[in-house]
Amino acid sequence: MSKWVRYISLLVPLLGIASPWHELNAALLPFIGGVIYGYFTNKRQGVAIAPVAALVPVAVVLAYYGVINGVRLSRFISIFPLFAWLWVIFWVVFFTLGAVFGYVIRPRVLNR
Repeated sequence: MSKWVRYISLLVPLLGIASPWHELNAALLPFIGGVIYGYFTNKRQGVAIAPVAALVPVAVVLAYYGVINGVRLSRFISIFPLFAWLWVIFWVVFFTLGAVFGYVIRPRVLNR
């Protein structure tokens, strides 16, 4: 079950697509998705690949906007490349921090 929960946690940041609050979209939802991802990760390697996993919702959002209005998306990225990169970096950083936090707070089974 934890495998499916981790996949679903990748979609949590997408809940903020229509939100006018940038803090919610760029920081809080990726962090919450990362916490869920890290909490249900069984090994440290799962947390180590969290930055790569954070690129999944980024790719989904870019694909969505590319299908809806590709010309406008390419114009925005060409005019404001710094904002586009900051958006990606914020998602990756906050998702990774959330994954580390979720991995740290999960209950441990003692092997004695």
